[in-house]
Amino acid sequence: MPDDGGRGPGRSAKAPPQCRRCVALKWVFLLLLLSLSPALASYARQPRYQPAFGFAMGALPFLLGLLHLYVAPVSFPYWPGHTKGIEVSFIDALAIAILIGMPRRKPRGRLPWLFIAYIVVVALTATWAIDKLAAVGYTAQLIRMLLVFMAARRLAAHPDSFKAVVAGGVCALVIQLGYSVQQHFSGVLQATGTLGAQNLLGLMTNLIAIPALALALANVRGWSAKTGPIMALVIDVLTASRATLAFGAAGMAALLLVSSKWRWTSRKAQLFGLAGVAALVVAPIAITTISKRAHSNNVESSNAEREAFKAAAWMMIRDYPAGVGANCYVVISNIGNYASRAGVNATSGSRSTNVHDSYLLVTAETGMVSVILLMVFIGGGILKIMRTAFKNRKDRRGEYLLGIGMSLLTAGLHLKYEWAFVIYPVQYLMFLYLGLGMGIAEQVSADADAARRAKRTAERQVREGAELEAGQGMAS
Repeated sequence: MPDDGGRGPGRSAKAPPQCRRCVALKWVFLLLLLSLSPALASYARQPRYQPAFGFAMGALPFLLGLLHLYVAPVSFPYWPGHTKGIEVSFIDALAIAILIGMPRRKPRGRLPWLFIAYIVVVALTATWAIDKLAAVGYTAQLIRMLLVFMAARRLAAHPDSFKAVVAGGVCALVIQLGYSVQQHFSGVLQATGTLGAQNLLGLMTNLIAIPALALALANVRGWSAKTGPIMALVIDVLTASRATLAFGAAGMAALLLVSSKWRWTSRKAQLFGLAGVAALVVAPIAITTISKRAHSNNVESSNAEREAFKAAAWMMIRDYPAGVGANCYVVISNIGNYASRAGVNATSGSRSTNVHDSYLLVTAETGMVSVILLMVFIGGGILKIMRTAFKNRKDRRGEYLLGIGMSLLTAGLHLKYEWAFVIYPVQYLMFLYLGLGMGIAEQVSADADAARRAKRTAERQVREGAELEAGQGMAS
């Protein structure tokens, strides 16, 4: 960790005039970004523009860094933790615009309060974190995710919201595929796209691929349903990531099998055939790519390193059941000698990264209570989405919900082997789809309840009419 004279991540010496001008421009850009929300809210009120908001929110998590559509009022780039500042992005402006412009929906269930409770617990860890500002930075990030989750629930009221969000994600995959192919032909063994890490690219790609396949299974016409899963498979292969390939293939296969068991159609028969052809084509390429990686990287050493990280995290959890403080894992693992005692390699790359298990990382940083709240919130949301999907199989939106639920479930399993949950692009996508799925589930349940009430009313009217006719017959 660089010597900062005890100032901490957000504190620096007096900046030269040029840097002060940069800081002034940063604040101007921030004010401009925030001022967009009220202006955009007038468009969010109009149903014809709402799919455009969904498209943008589906695409931008892949493109924020590339287009630099964010600003950090408080920045600490040299902090070794996962969050480098208190940031605001264009997605946040879109979320606020939706919350201002679209009508408030009556909340159903208590699950969102679990997320708020999780944020409160994370905020409390700042009181004992080794650097309070670093912990506050991650807390601020979670508040932004709450805004995105709430906005997605409202956006779900529009019938084309799901298709628009998926189309935005698939459009972003086109850009990622272009960068990945360029990297591959430049000799890069594991393509990273514009995201800087192959595992991050693979995880986010699969979050888009499975909902895109759900659109195809629901017989929705459009380029995103046709091309999304294919591009995702190519990107997965170019990442040469074992977990990405395994979870991506498993998630799409599970979705295809469950959906086909619900209702068999000619479209699903075609997709089954295409899946078989894709497996025959992709499998040998994937095996070859992973074999090349094995020759370049020692897989056994990589697995041993992961186990060492986990051992260090468990030692930390036993010493700090309430967590060491949000965004402080790397610092504590080093100054507390946890990494050294667990046998983590004494290299800058190994000692400056997090444990490759998002659940262990959350527990180590913010405590056991926080990980329980988070898992109940996300797991409860997935359960609600999947239950609604199974109860409404004949509704096309049931296919949408199955795709969202399977996507989030696959990502949740993948995060057991990566620490990417705390990275804001992943959180944007996960909470966007979680909010969208819960919003659609509420809409489907409300429509089903209304249909049942209408059916009961019609049956009662028929009975009353029959009884009236019978009474008149007896009277005559």
